[in-house]
Amino acid sequence: MATAVTQTTTVPMSQDIDSNPNPNPNSPTMLKLGSTDNIDRHQPDDHDSSQTPTAVFDISPEAALQLLCLNIERLGAYFAQKPVGTDELHVHDPPLNYGTPAEDELKAKAVGLHVKDCSDPLRATEEAIQMAILAKKFLSKKVPPIPLNEYLLRLHRYCPMSTAVYLAASVYISKMTLVENVLSVLPKNMHRLVLAGVWVASKALEDLSYPHSRVAKVGGVSEQELSKLEISFCFLADFELRVDAQMLMNEALRSRTTLK
Repeated sequence: MATAVTQTTTVPMSQDIDSNPNPNPNSPTMLKLGSTDNIDRHQPDDHDSSQTPTAVFDISPEAALQLLCLNIERLGAYFAQKPVGTDELHVHDPPLNYGTPAEDELKAKAVGLHVKDCSDPLRATEEAIQMAILAKKFLSKKVPPIPLNEYLLRLHRYCPMSTAVYLAASVYISKMTLVENVLSVLPKNMHRLVLAGVWVASKALEDLSYPHSRVAKVGGVSEQELSKLEISFCFLADFELRVDAQMLMNEALRSRTTLK
């Protein structure tokens, strides 16, 4: 059963999100994600047999954010060596924009859940097409100009989440890419993937969540698009959103494993 944890300190809603709520460069939310020092300082030791799954909650949210960033970047590098053509699909989605852009209504077909051990080739083919359509929703026309680590820092700066939320988002994306093979992590989709993953994880694990409009603006998408990304993400994850401490611990240690 998912473990609920308390969110970290939030930015007051009266605060303009385009201003700097943390002017102190030493503030935890201003950490640079390019360094692994913070990860090593908070990450559990996989060689310590006395380590229990609940020790994952000793990891700070900032370190968990770094682990999420590291995992997504590793997946991006992994799939860059195994091109599958998804990046060449025709894309209609608008680029990320850190305001509240208007967006034309996109037509989307209703889809079914994953077909487990389906013996019907036709239905399996239909499911693969549906998953490909959903995966396409995360593609941008161009690679977003903001690096992934800065994008995640922006999310954490204005909508800080808990350790469990960041690691759960990583669990979801790892599963749908490495286990279910329903999409690949690419430079053109990783920003929208982490935005949807963190948003879905926060709703699945936390008792309270930020206003939809706030998350959309911070994430650089319209409210309508955020809703579509959320729904698409849930279908790609087959609505299997429950995580436990052991799953989160395994994900925290994933950075020490080699992708194959």
